[in-house]
Amino acid sequence: MNSYVQVSCDLYGMFEEAVNKSVDCEITFLKEKKEVTVTSKIVDIRNVCNSEFMETSDGTVIRLDKIVEFNGIPTDNINYYIPA
Repeated sequence: MNSYVQVSCDLYGMFEEAVNKSVDCEITFLKEKKEVTVTSKIVDIRNVCNSEFMETSDGTVIRLDKIVEFNGIPTDNINYYIPA
């Protein structure tokens, strides 16, 4: 697994807000170098071995630094930790 890249507070805040509001989100992320999109509620955000993950209501677990788009917003516009 690649080294985890920290996500910005702004981006993390967007994820937390979605958890608190319990709303469906459209999440596009990289899985084995391919983009995958799911639409589901985020039910949990947790830290496992210094990497942060979200779990959706359909059981999908996504590493936060692998998310490339959240509700139509490219995450690289918000996550200033993504390496150039």
